[in-house]
Amino acid sequence: MAKEFLLEIGTEEIPSRFIEPAIEKMKELFSQLLMNGRVAIESGAPQSYGTPRRLILHVPQLAEQQQNISKEVVGPPKKIAYDAEGKPTKAALVFAGKNGVSVEALTSKTTEKGEYVVARIDEKGGDTVEWLKQVLPGFILSIPFQKTMRWMDKDIRFARPIHWVVALWGGSVIDFELNGIKSGNHSRGHRFMSPGAFLVKDFKSYASQAEPNYVVIDPLVRKQRIEKQTQDLAKTRNGTVLADPGLVDEVANLVEYPVAVMGTFNKEYLRVPKEVLITAMREHQRYFSVVGLDGNLLPCFITISNTKAEDMDVVRAGNERVLAARLSDAAYFFDHDVKQPLADRVEGLKKVTYQEKLGTTYDKVQRVKTLSVYLAGLFNANTVFAERAAELCKADLLTGVVGEFPKLQGVMGREYALISGEDPRVADAILEHYLPRYAGDKFPASLEGLCVGIADRIDTITGCFSVGLIPSGSEDPYGLRRQSVAILNMLMDRGLRLSLTDLIAEACKALGLKKQDREKVGAETLDFLRQRLAGMLASEGLRSDVVDAALSVGFDDPLIAREKVRALDGLRTSEDYQPLVTALKRAGNILPKEFSGKVKKNLLALDAEKALYAAYLDIKDRAVDKTGKLDFRGALADIASLRKNVDAFFDTVMVMDKDPEVKANRLALLAGITGLFSQIADFSRLVLSTEGENK
Repeated sequence: MAKEFLLEIGTEEIPSRFIEPAIEKMKELFSQLLMNGRVAIESGAPQSYGTPRRLILHVPQLAEQQQNISKEVVGPPKKIAYDAEGKPTKAALVFAGKNGVSVEALTSKTTEKGEYVVARIDEKGGDTVEWLKQVLPGFILSIPFQKTMRWMDKDIRFARPIHWVVALWGGSVIDFELNGIKSGNHSRGHRFMSPGAFLVKDFKSYASQAEPNYVVIDPLVRKQRIEKQTQDLAKTRNGTVLADPGLVDEVANLVEYPVAVMGTFNKEYLRVPKEVLITAMREHQRYFSVVGLDGNLLPCFITISNTKAEDMDVVRAGNERVLAARLSDAAYFFDHDVKQPLADRVEGLKKVTYQEKLGTTYDKVQRVKTLSVYLAGLFNANTVFAERAAELCKADLLTGVVGEFPKLQGVMGREYALISGEDPRVADAILEHYLPRYAGDKFPASLEGLCVGIADRIDTITGCFSVGLIPSGSEDPYGLRRQSVAILNMLMDRGLRLSLTDLIAEACKALGLKKQDREKVGAETLDFLRQRLAGMLASEGLRSDVVDAALSVGFDDPLIAREKVRALDGLRTSEDYQPLVTALKRAGNILPKEFSGKVKKNLLALDAEKALYAAYLDIKDRAVDKTGKLDFRGALADIASLRKNVDAFFDTVMVMDKDPEVKANRLALLAGITGLFSQIADFSRLVLSTEGENK
């Protein structure tokens, strides 16, 4: 037999950003709880839902009884548990009592360490409902949130104060108490439109009554309604809603019953750049913007109300008044900003502290200029445009609009640069140097923007390392991991060759570091970038041991490093891979550290060593040439062709010959072969199937 389980935790308004993580975590935690409690799910899977005022968990059918278990507990050695006459000692009596069995029920078993006493324990599963009474209070309080709070005289903590708990098992209340809050079978409707309680018998009755009480329990349904309602309203103005999935997600968890309302604003504000208006509507009011068929902003907006008022015009008018004030402020900032050319603001950056130990933002800009020119020369970008973009790239930080809307950094820099008469390529580079801002974001379209972007990021990374601001654990206040990944992704996206060692050296030079400090910061920064590169390559599905083996012999140029890893990973599918690596490892173990020597042909006596040397000479130059041309796949294929000769060599040749000259000659032959492979990867780091998979 099985019964339905339903839990609802009723609260005051939970912050929007807390809800989705809590919903997902509830399913995960409860599934683990069921496993630990030996309670089987007879059908269906745990489903969770949530609104700002409630978190819900539902399982269609749970077993009425916990599963029985039978386990074997190993006790003391038999020779200690029983005396010479076979009578149980105190050790046996204590062991039996501890495990709840009679001493007569003890048995013995032979293990690798000898014969031991064993107790077999059979534990019958209890009633699931009794188990739920015990575990649900702890489960509720285990739901994680970014922040929790206490309220009144309660000793418990939760995202927001809990006001009621619905807990049902097959339609009956699961009776428990959570620090004075008693479980029951009455839920509550919308705070304003239906504040009363309603009786819940099961999930079906709960879901059917929620809607009439103005509660849409499923976030996905709320999102769908928001999208449909906003698009329908936009169509009345021959427009479409500006796509903003993040805003839909946020607003859906701000309301229990979404009602879309369209309002308008004075079209005079359309003279302000649309990014400013969109940001003002989104960031301050959570409004959706509407664009026409031409992509231009229309003088209207859509807001999502949490109530269905008798007169929605009152709601509309209230939102219009609030937005008018916001847009008036935005227009004022913009009008004031354009009175001063962007270039005139650069001097003001001398008064803006970038970081206490790294000087002002003006100091940073000067370093970024130097590095941008350096990179522009390497990438054949326009040096003049790159330098000018670098000079102006932070000037918009002193504008009123960016002060009000920090997310518009770069966007307004581009806008003000164009208004100031700067070349469009300079203006574009100012915006692009912030790209990519997050995972999945677009990359700079121009080389000039890319140069300034890399220069800005490497200055931040080396600067932070130089003053000890190194990320540790989850702490990374300056986003150095993200900025490192951005640099690597930009290079790979464009297929650009760059020495990270040289780039870091230039950045350290621009910081004015002393030689000793440059070496320390350079080494730490390079290793930091190596870790980021390894993580990126592993995320492509490349094996971690392959990534480690390839990067350990050099990753100075990320593009080359990636090709080496991919080539080595591709070789793994070859039948020659495992035998070859096994042989190379064997050779590596035989070779003395830092061994050097040349093969003397006249000392090759056996057929196997002659054949191996001939095969080695045949592919050596080709493999070296292909490696130099970055054809790592071709080079590895040539090296892999030695596999049969290497096998024959180890099968018939005694490397450590009594004759020191013969021994040295054979070691030289092995050193030559391992040396070819070592230009691409450290074979000693590769993990073979016989050694255990390391994925």
